[in-house]
Amino acid sequence: MQSTHLLYLSAFVLLSACVTATQETETKADSANIVAVTDEAPAKQQTVDTARDKPPTQILKPQAGSYPPECYQTITDIIQSSDFKSDLAKKENIKVRIDRQENSKLFLQLFTSGKDNESTVGWLRLDKANEKLEDITVDPDKPVQLDYDRALISALRQSCP
Repeated sequence: MQSTHLLYLSAFVLLSACVTATQETETKADSANIVAVTDEAPAKQQTVDTARDKPPTQILKPQAGSYPPECYQTITDIIQSSDFKSDLAKKENIKVRIDRQENSKLFLQLFTSGKDNESTVGWLRLDKANEKLEDITVDPDKPVQLDYDRALISALRQSCP
């Protein structure tokens, strides 16, 4: 009778170890790369990264801290009054995100968003101290100076400290 108990106990320990190993493998598989072979070219592989490092809510948060809605509205008004042009979106559909602030300069990401996606349209640098708006999308070292309604700069200084 004791050998039967020993057999049951050994089977239980072995089964528990298998379950634990399976759970660890599944956890690793959730953040690993998946290699998919296409039907058209069996020898060609496509790699899809399934790692979920950032939840979707973190993508939309500005890196430089929180800014009041008045700040974003004033920046949006400045961009709408500017001569910024994009082939990717109409100016009235462009949204603004403050990426970071370095002294008096705000680095702005311009983007459009749909139901399931977001697309960057351009990058601007807004210098509050020197009242400059520059398009740095193509080359940050060679910015394109943009014209805008300079009357809005005082509202910007009040709403974006």
